[in-house]
Amino acid sequence: MNTTSNASRKNFLIGSLITVWLAATLLGLWWFQQQTIRPFISANDDARLWQAAEVESLFQSAVARLPADMAADVVLFHFWNPDCLCNQVSQRHFNGILREFDQQQLRVVAITSTTTSTEQIEDFKRLNGERIDLIQLSPQELPLSASPGLALFNRIDGEYRMGYFGAYGFGALCTVANDDFFPNIIRNLKKGPYGPFMNVAGDGCFCAWNPAEK
Repeated sequence: MNTTSNASRKNFLIGSLITVWLAATLLGLWWFQQQTIRPFISANDDARLWQAAEVESLFQSAVARLPADMAADVVLFHFWNPDCLCNQVSQRHFNGILREFDQQQLRVVAITSTTTSTEQIEDFKRLNGERIDLIQLSPQELPLSASPGLALFNRIDGEYRMGYFGAYGFGALCTVANDDFFPNIIRNLKKGPYGPFMNVAGDGCFCAWNPAEK
């Protein structure tokens, strides 16, 4: 009798622990979504970000910082906010692009806000070496909507034209249907003019670019 009772108490305890664990997991997921799921462009963001021609113009401050002797004709501008919890969910797409193209084929430039600390910048440079350049622009110079995100430009007759602007993906995990989506855009850009393709309408794991909006 005691053996049966002890087994029942043990099963009840195990069941209770599993229930608490599941509840805590669901609560954590709910909190994460409440904190990070937002539109790539919200109602408070610059309305020009909906227009391809306007976005291309806004990026001229970033284009002006590119080295004149750059070998690659295609440039990826990666929007990097070191404090954003969503960086990890888009990292798979970003890493896939880096594996596909070397520095002679694709120049990768991370854009971060002027509010990013010196320590964070030093850590970034130590981890990425010469593969990824880093520039700082204020929200006034480049009023981006959210991070993480990217813009792709290619050099045509000495001028940089935008081929893509927007998110790495949408949803809680920032997914895209095809892992070859961005590499394929870059291949098309290497052939000549392409786009511009705007991918900005949707909700996902994003952080506001302007710290005042966090």
